[in-house]
Amino acid sequence: MLAKPVGNVPEGPGLSYEPKWDGWRALAFRQHNGVYLQSRAGRDLGTYFPDVVEAVCRAVAPGTVLDGELVVWERERTDFSQLQRRVTAGTDREALVRHHPAHYVVFDLLSAPPGLPLLGKPLAERRALLTSLLADAPAQVTLSPASTDVGQATEWLHTWTAAGLEGLL
Repeated sequence: MLAKPVGNVPEGPGLSYEPKWDGWRALAFRQHNGVYLQSRAGRDLGTYFPDVVEAVCRAVAPGTVLDGELVVWERERTDFSQLQRRVTAGTDREALVRHHPAHYVVFDLLSAPPGLPLLGKPLAERRALLTSLLADAPAQVTLSPASTDVGQATEWLHTWTAAGLEGLL
């Protein structure tokens, strides 16, 4: 699903807000033999983000499918160029992974262990399961904040842009 720009933060009953991070959208499929990290276009990203693959492998059990955003932090803000460098780095990739670790900011749980599909469940239910699932996750696998408070969302929009927030979802 792609975000669409709007002029104002929408308000109304049943709405939930989340930051839109400046990164790459990715699905993480936790399998018995590891993690398959897939781009929105269906490409395998695991080679470029071995640090995220390892962190997801430690964070969740097989059968889990996560939806989130890959980001690299540089001086308290996201750095999109560091994501791009991972793809073109070649033999320098290991140094990039060490010096500029990537993080996976997770916002949805599509399947829960041991492979229970959740797409038919309400977002609030998936979010509650995701919060519990990531309670002890390593720092590289982070739960994206969410709020039903339009004031909180508006504050994020106005104050978090310096940290790499592109907008709200």
